[in-house]
Amino acid sequence: MKHLLITTLAVLSTVSCTNIPHFNRPPPDTGIRYDPNVLTVGIPRMSPRELERQKGLANNGDGRAAFNVYTYYRSAADDQKQAREWILIAGELGYAPAQYNLAQIYLYENDRDKALYWAKKATASGYPHAQSTLDYLESLPP
Repeated sequence: MKHLLITTLAVLSTVSCTNIPHFNRPPPDTGIRYDPNVLTVGIPRMSPRELERQKGLANNGDGRAAFNVYTYYRSAADDQKQAREWILIAGELGYAPAQYNLAQIYLYENDRDKALYWAKKATASGYPHAQSTLDYLESLPP
């Protein structure tokens, strides 16, 4: 009986669980290494295959992947329309660096209401400098 239990556990430990959501599983080895201490750096250059993979991850709710796609379109592709769409997706998915960047973008574009909206989201998400941006925006006349 003990031998059967050990064999069963050994088999189960090697079975791939592809139908289980990927919570707390390490990302696939793509050669991309994220620095956990960097809050706003995306992936400015990537292969077409990696771009499609990142879009797929973003479409499945990964805010950081959406931010990576934003960074790609903003930098390598120089497509500001696509970049804006992807940073909005990243912000809506709750990715704090995207929310903070959106606050800065709208502040630069003199859209106080949208800047305030995104600064509040970034602050609630815990982005380090969002509170000072929020304080500044709230000090402006409506």
